[in-house]
Amino acid sequence: MLSDAKIEAYRKMSQPERWREVEALMTYAWNQLKQLPHDEVVRRLARDKKEHDDADEIILAHLRRFP
Repeated sequence: MLSDAKIEAYRKMSQPERWREVEALMTYAWNQLKQLPHDEVVRRLARDKKEHDDADEIILAHLRRFP
């Protein structure tokens, strides 16, 4: 869990600062993923795609209830 000071620091960030933070985290995550064996990368990306597709289906199911 983040400390109150860290939460406040995030709140004070400008939009460009927040975007740089996001980019840094995405770059870090991608670099960590690339260090894994190929089969593990494929497995993790497939799992992420399935989770994304499942979430999309839940949203679509709710939207289908409306005319």
